[in-house]
Amino acid sequence: MNKTLVAEVYKLHGTASVSMPADSPLKDVIGTLVREPSLRGIFLVDSKLRFVGMVTRIDLLRWAHLKLSGGKGRHEIPISEFFRIVDARSARDLASGDPQMLSVRENDTLQAALDKMLDYEEDIVAVLDSERRVLGDLRLSEILWWVLAHGSRTT
Repeated sequence: MNKTLVAEVYKLHGTASVSMPADSPLKDVIGTLVREPSLRGIFLVDSKLRFVGMVTRIDLLRWAHLKLSGGKGRHEIPISEFFRIVDARSARDLASGDPQMLSVRENDTLQAALDKMLDYEEDIVAVLDSERRVLGDLRLSEILWWVLAHGSRTT
C-alpha cells in the first residue's frame, strides 16, 4: 500500500460529495444533506472553483447539538469554537480543519491519504488537481475495498 497512488483508488465507488461555493448560506448546506443523505461531505470552493474547505456530517452534528442544547451535557469546548459554530451563517463559517490537510492529489500515496484521514478523523478527503480544483473524493470505503482486493501488496 505504501506505493499505491490515490489515482488508483478514488474512483472505485463513484462520489459521496458535492462542491458548493464557500459563501453558500448554511441553510443551503443543510438542505443539500437532507436531500442527499448519502453524502459524506460538502467541498467548499472559491470563485475560481479552488478547494477552500469542507463541511462534514460531524460539523453539522456539532452545529445541531449546540443549537438545540447550548452545549450542555457534553464535554466543554472553547468559547471561541462555541460561537464559531453557533453563529455560523455560511458554509465557510462552519467548515473546520485545514483545507491542505483535508485534501490529496492523484499522485499522493494511499498511505499519505490514510495518514491525513486518521490525523483529522475524517473518512473522506477531497482529491484535487494542480490548480486545487476538486476532481472527486477518496473515501474510507474505497480504501477498505482496495485493501481487501489487494491484501498487503506494497506496490
